[in-house]
Amino acid sequence: MQSKKRLLSKRSEKIESSGIRKVFDLAAKNKGEYVNLSIGQPHFKTPRLLKIAAKKAIHGDFNAYAPTMGLPKLRQEIATEIGKTRNVKTDQNKAIVTSGTSGAIFLLFSSIFDPGDEVILPDPYFVLYGQVLNFLGVKIKPLDTYPDFHIDSKKLEKLISPKTKAIILNSPNNPTGAVYSEKEIRAVVRIAKLHELLIISDEIYSAFDYDKKFFSPFSIYSKTVLLGGFSKSHAIPGWRIGYAYGPLEIIEAMNKFQQYTFVCAPSFAQYALLGQAGLLPEKEIENYKKKRNFVYASLKDLYELNMPEGAFYAFVKIPRGQNNFMEKLLSHKLLAVPGGVFSKRNDYFRISFAASDEELRRGMEILRRVSRNYESASRRSTNI
Repeated sequence: MQSKKRLLSKRSEKIESSGIRKVFDLAAKNKGEYVNLSIGQPHFKTPRLLKIAAKKAIHGDFNAYAPTMGLPKLRQEIATEIGKTRNVKTDQNKAIVTSGTSGAIFLLFSSIFDPGDEVILPDPYFVLYGQVLNFLGVKIKPLDTYPDFHIDSKKLEKLISPKTKAIILNSPNNPTGAVYSEKEIRAVVRIAKLHELLIISDEIYSAFDYDKKFFSPFSIYSKTVLLGGFSKSHAIPGWRIGYAYGPLEIIEAMNKFQQYTFVCAPSFAQYALLGQAGLLPEKEIENYKKKRNFVYASLKDLYELNMPEGAFYAFVKIPRGQNNFMEKLLSHKLLAVPGGVFSKRNDYFRISFAASDEELRRGMEILRRVSRNYESASRRSTNI
């Protein structure tokens, strides 16, 4: 009897369903029922001028394919903004507009890595990195950053082998909120230069730098590929406009992959962003800093957590002995993301403070209640 043929590729089995999207779907099905501190997108409204520009682009019939590399004017604006904020000379030919920063990650990894290559990845890390690297057959060398979530250059250097091709940095960091200091970045660059490694620097959250610590390796190292986008800073995650900037050879390879995958980033959105690439929501960033402070002040006496230095996340340690903690949060109608989604460890959870003040207040009340209930139960069991 003939054996049944497989419907799915072995490669597809390397991709896991997103733990973040599972929580996202749960929130969508139960809208209003849960306090939702799980989603990594700005909660403030898209700037009015951007919405007007998008409508104008659509009604002006800018709905056809855009150039695969992106609109030349937008690429020039991206290059100019990078040059101004990172204090380097830039060239628009080294910029490519992509379908979100996630699209840039997929194109970049596909362009530079071969099966068997090794990449050093600070742990915890954004979930997409691990899934795409596994898909491509790249070996991940996790760099443990617990408990402060900053980079120890001695640990980093020990992970390098002849097969190591790149180091991935994400600062400000998702999920931890850490922002690597200039000293840390310079130490990583020194090691990368010594071993002729690429640095991939995901800087999508660079606008959300509450303590003014952000420093880009791109400022001092030419073998850096900078990844960025407008989803967070411009509150347009659904428009899917990201970019990559780096060595010309790499950008040209990414362009070839884009021709046969995404084709181009959404054209109306590219037109709408013209003249507004450097837009920063300064009032909202200041508001998020206040939310950051509120979250830390609300939890620091009951949970182990670091003060988030950037992005809009707190990575919080689950109190010792709290079994089924995430289920307890769900039973209290609070949505957060399990830490194991982002890490080899599963004793943390991520909350997003990109939420209304009221929702954030309710979330903190639930987290404090859960912790106090546990402490009371623990004391009762100790007295038995």
